[in-house]
Amino acid sequence: GLKLFLTGPLPSSSAVPAMAPAWRRARREHALAAFGLATLVLAAARILKQGLEPVALAVFGVLVLLPIVERRHKDRKSNLATLDTSVRTAAAATSLESDRSEIQDPLRWSFLPSNGELHANTQQAIESENDLAALKFLVLHKPTHDPKLEASGSYPYSWHFDGRKRTWEVRVQVRFKQLPRGKICFGVEMRPTTGHSKSFAVQQAQRFLLGAIRAAIGDIYHTSGDDPASTEGEVENPAFIMPLWAVDQFHVAELGQEPDLSSNLEGLGMRRTDGTRNYIDAMNSAITNLSTDKVYTFCFWGVAQFVDVINWELKGFWPGFRLDAQKLSGEPLVYVVAYDLAEHRTETRHLDSRKSYFFKVALWSAMRAPAPAMLQACLGKDKAEEVCKAAPNQRRSKAPKKSRVMTKLTKYVRLICWNQ
Repeated sequence: GLKLFLTGPLPSSSAVPAMAPAWRRARREHALAAFGLATLVLAAARILKQGLEPVALAVFGVLVLLPIVERRHKDRKSNLATLDTSVRTAAAATSLESDRSEIQDPLRWSFLPSNGELHANTQQAIESENDLAALKFLVLHKPTHDPKLEASGSYPYSWHFDGRKRTWEVRVQVRFKQLPRGKICFGVEMRPTTGHSKSFAVQQAQRFLLGAIRAAIGDIYHTSGDDPASTEGEVENPAFIMPLWAVDQFHVAELGQEPDLSSNLEGLGMRRTDGTRNYIDAMNSAITNLSTDKVYTFCFWGVAQFVDVINWELKGFWPGFRLDAQKLSGEPLVYVVAYDLAEHRTETRHLDSRKSYFFKVALWSAMRAPAPAMLQACLGKDKAEEVCKAAPNQRRSKAPKKSRVMTKLTKYVRLICWNQ
């Protein structure tokens, strides 16, 4: 078997004759290194008289076969990934040509109270209604989970994202049923967790994120929330809250004359990049003169170049930077909210008792699905079970962790077999 391994025919050698000698030489060096180490173990077994000959044979087999199996597994995985990407890209192109079906990317969301699991990049905005407002929502996201599809430009709303750094955008239309009595706040909330601590690196990433948000938006209200285990009474949820003028674009229209959220909104209303001072003044004027007979359109994408929702990670603070957003958010689910914050003489925290929600939307990624208990709390038991059964293979399974010994052994094997 060793002779065949050292001198046997090369696969596809006729196709790459120039590389055959180098490949055979590397293979021979690999086998000789494995054989040499196994011989040392055999000699030690003879000297110590411990009967370790099977161990020497096993060491030789592992050292010879492990890199080969690993390479073949990687090649097979790469081929499957390429095939899967090709199929999805073809499906995306067919969908766009027919304009009748939609690509089901991993981004998921739901109004609260829930009306079921919803998807991003829908052809039409999703409608909802509560006691305070009638709403339309459209969530857009680049296919950041599939770089080849993203590079091809064959995905929904690619015409909108082309040439832009943002990876997502949220569009909302609101017709107020009741006018707000306090301050209108907009932002992201998370669930309070007990004993959740952040490492130094995560704290620095959070500091950079807050700095980026302040640079792009201005003043924000940030809180890490209260620990339910050590707080008496009502607890405050962790949150990044901004004034309403933090949205990037807004438009006011008479009822029935509002724009289609799935259309090109370029040039409609005002954008913050047109001049911050004028934009804030116009937004404050619109808030002061809110009417139940008008429809207000808001678009937000300010920090989209730093937050990848589908992959649930922070990125782009510096070249090559990526950080698991779960280290900041706790469970991989957040709430996009807008609420009327009632005035209080002494309380400065944004407690739920002070809030009247215009909307509260749960947002998560099927690639980093939250715990079933959290989905059940958002969607209800029956709908959460349907979600978990509908697409179990879209949820990223955690790879089994290698033991420290196995990690060191693998590193040692590679060092011996490939660096002789």
